[in-house]
Amino acid sequence: MCFQRINCDSVLSIVWCADIVPFANSSYQQSISVSEGEAVIIDLPLIDSYPAPSVSWRNVRTGVRIMNNIQHYHLTLGNQLVILSTRANRDNGTMFRAEARNLYTFDSHDSPTFLVSING
Repeated sequence: MCFQRINCDSVLSIVWCADIVPFANSSYQQSISVSEGEAVIIDLPLIDSYPAPSVSWRNVRTGVRIMNNIQHYHLTLGNQLVILSTRANRDNGTMFRAEARNLYTFDSHDSPTFLVSING
């Protein structure tokens, strides 16, 4: 954790910033299996950081950043990725990863990879 004192035009500001190490073992892959048509909710481990980091999700294969409420994706305030109504031809074998970024220090860390498998 770092402590910085910034003097801006005689106004003393104090900024606390924590190193983000929320994903201690980000090299492993977590598999999530659902039946076609079901929703998937992908949870991240608790990120103990102040200020709270900015979290974004990506499709690992395409590298495309997932936007909220686009097509069948939804991002919650708790940094969950929700895939609505899964389809085998679209979602089977898709991998997702989150990135947590400290907006003050610009440090970032990737989550483990989440592999979605559609049963049947």
